[in-house]
Amino acid sequence: FEYYMRDLFQGNKKEGVITPSKPPPTPPPRSMAPASLLRSIIDEGCTGNCIAVNQLSKLLSSRMEMESTSATTTPTEMISKKVTSFREKVKNVFYVKEPWAEESILDEYYFDLTCYALYRTAADLIPTDYKLRDLWVRNVGREIYQLLQREGMVKVPSAATVSATASASASAATMTMTTTTAKGLQLTDTIPALIQIMDSFQNSNFIRGYRLGEKNDDVRTGTNIFDQYDNEDINSNTSVNLLVSVFRPATLGSSLQITGEGSRFSTDLISPTLAALFEDQLGLKVEYEGYFVDEEYRPNPKDFFPDEQLLQLTLKRR
Repeated sequence: FEYYMRDLFQGNKKEGVITPSKPPPTPPPRSMAPASLLRSIIDEGCTGNCIAVNQLSKLLSSRMEMESTSATTTPTEMISKKVTSFREKVKNVFYVKEPWAEESILDEYYFDLTCYALYRTAADLIPTDYKLRDLWVRNVGREIYQLLQREGMVKVPSAATVSATASASASAATMTMTTTTAKGLQLTDTIPALIQIMDSFQNSNFIRGYRLGEKNDDVRTGTNIFDQYDNEDINSNTSVNLLVSVFRPATLGSSLQITGEGSRFSTDLISPTLAALFEDQLGLKVEYEGYFVDEEYRPNPKDFFPDEQLLQLTLKRR
């Protein structure tokens, strides 16, 4: 704003002669843990043992069967080979921006590099079938959601628990407006699991931190992110938006790079995992978008150094 007001009253140099400022120093890479959890999602060699490659391989195998095509290598082998090739090609470029301490998937920046190579591979293998791409990403999220449950990091609500809690704490007036699903759950019942999912990403150092809701809304956040009115909106087939800000996600660099390439892809693992929660517990249709945010004011209009992603999930009955 200052730039344009100064241009109005005093005149600025033409934007073409302005060069971007030097980016701020890159923080040291976080060490992510536990190893078993991270490598279950994506491992160093992008083998069929990890969720992301396994799910992509299954979709490619199904497509090959439908098209009656054959290959000299298995889809998993093909994926691993391509990932290794892409990673080697962009390795030096990524290292300049995000120097990793070790070539380990537990290193935040090496994880980012590997994610880029994997999603770039998926874009190469599925160049135009965007529905198939979306299915892959969502299947990865569903598998991560189930993995977090198996690891005891996320406990989904049960109808019996919710019913007992509601009868003990809710007023009769409120209960007359209750909206439930086939599992006997409401949108507000998913809040604990939602927070547990985000805490799992934070505790593993996948993200530095997160915020539920809008930045300046101190009421609709945390355990109050949904309320009874949201339950009613879902019941009346009105969509409900969920905003999640994630700070310094381990996939930030790869998301920026692959988005900049115009491949209509983003290395976002959090949104599809949250989508899986609402699909599983409430049977909702979930659409999501991600936006890059640079909260620091910069007078140079060519400066943009985001360290945050704003995830917007739109929830609605099918």
